[in-house]
Amino acid sequence: MKMEWNNSMKIDLVIAAGSKRRREFYGKTVVVIDVLRASSTIVTALTNGCPALYPVADAGAAALLRRQLGSDCLTGGERHGLKIPGFDLGNSPLEYTAEAVEGRQIILTTSNGTQALLEANNAVEILIGSFLNAERTSSYLATNSEVVFFCAGSNGEPGLEDLLCAGLMTEQLLAGGVEAELTDGAKLGLITYRYLLSGPKAKLADVLRQSQHAKRLIDIGFSADLDYCAQSETRPCLVRYQDGRITLDHR
Repeated sequence: MKMEWNNSMKIDLVIAAGSKRRREFYGKTVVVIDVLRASSTIVTALTNGCPALYPVADAGAAALLRRQLGSDCLTGGERHGLKIPGFDLGNSPLEYTAEAVEGRQIILTTSNGTQALLEANNAVEILIGSFLNAERTSSYLATNSEVVFFCAGSNGEPGLEDLLCAGLMTEQLLAGGVEAELTDGAKLGLITYRYLLSGPKAKLADVLRQSQHAKRLIDIGFSADLDYCAQSETRPCLVRYQDGRITLDHR
Protein backbone atom coordinates (compact mmCIF):
# COMPACT_ATOMS: atom_id res chain seq x y z
CA MET A 1 0.00 0.00 0.00
CA LYS A 2 1.39 3.39 -0.94
CA MET A 3 1.94 5.73 2.01
CA GLU A 4 0.50 9.24 1.61
CA TRP A 5 2.84 11.69 3.27
CA ASN A 6 1.45 14.56 5.28
CA ASN A 7 2.33 17.93 3.74
CA SER A 8 1.84 20.02 6.87
CA MET A 9 3.26 18.86 10.18
CA LYS A 10 4.35 20.42 13.44
CA ILE A 11 7.34 18.77 15.11
CA ASP A 12 8.26 19.43 18.73
CA LEU A 13 10.94 17.97 20.97
CA VAL A 14 10.97 17.57 24.75
CA ILE A 15 14.52 17.48 26.08
CA ALA A 16 13.98 15.35 29.21
CA ALA A 17 11.41 13.61 31.36
CA GLY A 18 9.91 15.89 33.99
CA SER A 19 10.20 19.05 31.87
CA LYS A 20 6.56 19.15 30.64
CA ARG A 21 3.21 18.92 32.34
CA ARG A 22 1.23 15.85 31.33
CA ARG A 23 -1.67 17.82 29.88
CA GLU A 24 0.70 19.33 27.29
CA PHE A 25 0.80 15.97 25.47
CA TYR A 26 -2.99 15.82 25.08
CA GLY A 27 -4.13 15.02 21.54
CA LYS A 28 -0.60 14.63 20.15
CA THR A 29 1.42 11.74 18.76
CA VAL A 30 4.38 11.25 21.08
CA VAL A 31 7.51 9.22 20.38
CA VAL A 32 9.33 8.34 23.59
CA ILE A 33 13.08 7.96 23.04
CA ASP A 34 15.50 6.50 25.57
CA VAL A 35 18.34 5.17 23.43
CA LEU A 36 20.46 4.16 26.46
CA ARG A 37 18.68 1.97 27.12
CA ALA A 38 14.95 1.49 27.73
CA SER A 39 13.78 2.11 24.15
CA SER A 40 16.43 -0.18 22.70
CA THR A 41 15.62 -2.85 25.29
CA ILE A 42 11.88 -2.67 24.60
CA VAL A 43 12.35 -2.96 20.84
CA THR A 44 14.71 -5.90 21.33
CA ALA A 45 12.41 -7.75 23.72
CA LEU A 46 9.38 -7.44 21.45
CA THR A 47 11.23 -8.51 18.31
CA ASN A 48 12.63 -11.49 20.24
CA GLY A 49 9.16 -12.79 21.02
CA CYS A 50 7.99 -10.99 24.15
CA PRO A 51 4.23 -10.42 23.59
CA ALA A 52 3.94 -7.32 25.80
CA LEU A 53 5.75 -5.14 28.30
CA TYR A 54 4.14 -3.19 31.12
CA PRO A 55 5.95 0.01 32.21
CA VAL A 56 5.55 0.88 35.89
CA ALA A 57 6.90 3.58 38.16
CA ASP A 58 8.90 1.55 40.65
CA ALA A 59 9.71 -1.85 42.13
CA GLY A 60 6.67 -1.78 44.41
CA ALA A 61 4.31 -1.27 41.49
CA ALA A 62 6.12 -4.06 39.63
CA ALA A 63 5.55 -6.50 42.51
CA LEU A 64 1.86 -5.61 42.69
CA LEU A 65 1.35 -6.04 38.95
CA ARG A 66 3.23 -9.34 38.95
CA ARG A 67 0.75 -10.72 41.46
CA GLN A 68 -2.05 -9.72 39.08
CA LEU A 69 -0.45 -11.06 35.90
CA GLY A 70 0.94 -14.25 37.39
CA SER A 71 4.36 -15.56 38.29
CA ASP A 72 5.14 -16.56 34.68
CA CYS A 73 5.84 -12.95 33.74
CA LEU A 74 9.30 -11.44 34.15
CA THR A 75 10.44 -8.30 35.92
CA GLY A 76 13.06 -6.10 34.30
CA GLY A 77 14.62 -2.77 35.06
CA GLU A 78 17.36 -0.72 36.66
CA ARG A 79 18.23 2.01 39.05
CA HIS A 80 21.52 3.86 38.57
CA GLY A 81 22.13 1.59 35.57
CA LEU A 82 22.17 -1.63 37.58
CA LYS A 83 19.61 -4.42 37.84
CA ILE A 84 17.11 -3.94 40.64
CA PRO A 85 17.67 -6.52 43.40
CA GLY A 86 15.22 -9.42 43.06
CA PHE A 87 14.37 -8.66 39.43
CA ASP A 88 14.79 -11.24 36.66
CA LEU A 89 16.48 -8.90 34.20
CA GLY A 90 18.24 -5.54 34.16
CA ASN A 91 18.01 -2.93 31.43
CA SER A 92 20.66 -4.21 29.04
CA PRO A 93 19.11 -5.11 25.67
CA LEU A 94 21.65 -7.91 25.41
CA GLU A 95 19.89 -9.70 28.27
CA TYR A 96 16.59 -9.78 26.39
CA THR A 97 17.40 -12.69 24.11
CA ALA A 98 14.76 -14.89 22.49
CA GLU A 99 15.71 -17.66 24.91
CA ALA A 100 15.01 -15.36 27.86
CA VAL A 101 11.85 -13.52 26.77
CA GLU A 102 9.99 -15.42 24.04
CA GLY A 103 6.37 -15.88 25.12
CA ARG A 104 6.96 -14.09 28.43
CA GLN A 105 5.30 -10.83 29.45
CA ILE A 106 7.65 -8.35 31.11
CA ILE A 107 7.03 -5.70 33.76
CA LEU A 108 9.60 -2.93 33.26
CA THR A 109 10.74 0.01 35.37
CA THR A 110 13.73 2.22 34.57
CA SER A 111 15.13 5.49 35.82
CA ASN A 112 14.08 7.56 32.81
CA GLY A 113 12.44 5.70 29.91
CA THR A 114 9.43 4.22 31.67
CA GLN A 115 8.96 7.49 33.57
CA ALA A 116 8.67 9.31 30.23
CA LEU A 117 6.12 6.76 29.00
CA LEU A 118 3.98 7.29 32.07
CA GLU A 119 4.25 11.08 31.76
CA ALA A 120 3.05 10.97 28.14
CA ASN A 121 -0.14 9.11 29.08
CA ASN A 122 -2.45 11.91 27.84
CA ALA A 123 -1.18 11.68 24.26
CA VAL A 124 -3.52 10.43 21.56
CA GLU A 125 -0.89 7.81 20.67
CA ILE A 126 2.49 6.88 22.10
CA LEU A 127 5.24 5.19 20.11
CA ILE A 128 8.70 4.11 21.17
CA GLY A 129 11.74 5.02 19.11
CA SER A 130 15.41 4.08 19.02
CA PHE A 131 18.12 3.89 16.41
CA LEU A 132 17.14 0.23 15.98
CA ASN A 133 13.73 1.19 14.54
CA ALA A 134 14.05 4.88 13.65
CA GLU A 135 13.29 4.67 9.94
CA ARG A 136 10.23 2.45 10.42
CA THR A 137 8.94 4.84 13.06
CA SER A 138 9.51 7.99 11.01
CA SER A 139 7.78 6.45 7.98
CA TYR A 140 4.67 5.97 10.11
CA LEU A 141 4.90 9.49 11.53
CA ALA A 142 4.82 10.96 8.02
CA THR A 143 1.01 10.76 8.03
CA ASN A 144 0.59 12.70 11.30
CA SER A 145 -0.06 16.40 11.77
CA GLU A 146 1.55 16.98 15.18
CA VAL A 147 4.48 14.96 16.52
CA VAL A 148 6.40 15.30 19.76
CA PHE A 149 9.75 13.57 20.18
CA PHE A 150 9.94 12.98 23.94
CA CYS A 151 13.60 12.46 24.86
CA ALA A 152 13.80 10.74 28.22
CA GLY A 153 17.19 12.21 29.05
CA SER A 154 18.88 11.34 32.31
CA ASN A 155 17.64 12.47 35.72
CA GLY A 156 15.93 15.51 34.24
CA GLU A 157 18.88 16.54 32.10
CA PRO A 158 19.10 16.27 28.28
CA GLY A 159 20.77 13.19 26.82
CA LEU A 160 22.90 13.63 23.70
CA GLU A 161 21.96 10.15 22.46
CA ASP A 162 18.22 10.90 22.60
CA LEU A 163 18.61 14.27 20.86
CA LEU A 164 20.54 12.54 18.06
CA CYS A 165 17.82 9.94 17.57
CA ALA A 166 15.08 12.57 17.50
CA GLY A 167 17.16 14.62 15.08
CA LEU A 168 17.64 11.60 12.83
CA MET A 169 13.90 10.96 12.63
CA THR A 170 13.25 14.64 11.96
CA GLU A 171 15.80 14.53 9.15
CA GLN A 172 14.16 11.41 7.72
CA LEU A 173 10.77 13.12 7.70
CA LEU A 174 12.11 16.21 5.95
CA ALA A 175 14.09 14.13 3.45
CA GLY A 176 10.90 12.20 2.65
CA GLY A 177 9.11 15.33 1.53
CA VAL A 178 7.21 16.35 4.64
CA GLU A 179 6.83 20.11 5.05
CA ALA A 180 7.07 20.75 8.75
CA GLU A 181 7.07 23.58 11.24
CA LEU A 182 9.80 22.87 13.78
CA THR A 183 9.78 24.26 17.30
CA ASP A 184 13.04 25.45 18.79
CA GLY A 185 13.37 22.09 20.54
CA ALA A 186 12.96 20.18 17.29
CA LYS A 187 15.51 22.46 15.61
CA LEU A 188 17.94 21.70 18.43
CA GLY A 189 17.62 17.96 17.78
CA LEU A 190 18.03 18.40 14.03
CA ILE A 191 21.06 20.68 14.35
CA THR A 192 22.68 18.28 16.82
CA TYR A 193 22.19 15.37 14.42
CA ARG A 194 23.45 17.29 11.40
CA TYR A 195 26.50 18.61 13.23
CA LEU A 196 27.62 15.31 14.76
CA LEU A 197 26.38 12.60 12.40
CA SER A 198 25.79 13.90 8.89
CA GLY A 199 29.45 13.71 7.82
CA PRO A 200 30.69 10.74 5.78
CA LYS A 201 33.17 9.67 8.49
CA ALA A 202 30.83 10.04 11.45
CA LYS A 203 30.25 6.82 13.37
CA LEU A 204 27.21 6.66 15.61
CA ALA A 205 28.81 4.42 18.25
CA ASP A 206 31.77 6.80 18.58
CA VAL A 207 29.48 9.80 18.95
CA LEU A 208 27.31 8.05 21.53
CA ARG A 209 30.37 7.35 23.65
CA GLN A 210 30.81 11.11 24.07
CA SER A 211 27.57 11.40 26.06
CA GLN A 212 27.62 11.53 29.85
CA HIS A 213 25.17 8.65 30.12
CA ALA A 214 27.35 6.48 27.88
CA LYS A 215 30.42 7.20 29.98
CA ARG A 216 28.50 6.12 33.07
CA LEU A 217 27.46 2.85 31.38
CA ILE A 218 31.05 2.18 30.35
CA ASP A 219 32.20 2.74 33.93
CA ILE A 220 29.78 0.12 35.27
CA GLY A 221 30.58 -2.47 32.61
CA PHE A 222 28.04 -1.98 29.83
CA SER A 223 30.27 -0.85 26.97
CA ALA A 224 28.83 -3.56 24.68
CA ASP A 225 25.37 -2.03 25.08
CA LEU A 226 26.56 1.15 23.37
CA ASP A 227 27.62 -0.70 20.22
CA TYR A 228 24.31 -2.57 20.18
CA CYS A 229 22.13 0.52 20.70
CA ALA A 230 24.05 2.37 17.95
CA GLN A 231 22.93 -0.09 15.28
CA SER A 232 20.74 1.62 12.71
CA GLU A 233 17.43 0.06 11.64
CA THR A 234 18.41 -3.49 12.55
CA ARG A 235 14.97 -4.11 14.07
CA PRO A 236 12.54 -2.25 11.78
CA CYS A 237 9.32 -2.31 13.74
CA LEU A 238 6.60 -0.01 15.02
CA VAL A 239 6.19 -0.14 18.80
CA ARG A 240 3.11 1.25 20.53
CA TYR A 241 2.21 1.95 24.16
CA GLN A 242 -1.54 1.79 24.73
CA ASP A 243 -3.78 0.92 27.67
CA GLY A 244 -0.80 0.21 29.89
CA ARG A 245 0.82 -2.27 27.47
CA ILE A 246 3.73 -1.96 25.03
CA THR A 247 3.34 -4.14 21.96
CA LEU A 248 4.39 -4.42 18.35
CA ASP A 249 2.06 -2.66 15.92
CA HIS A 250 1.78 -4.71 12.74
CA ARG A 251 -0.06 -2.16 10.60
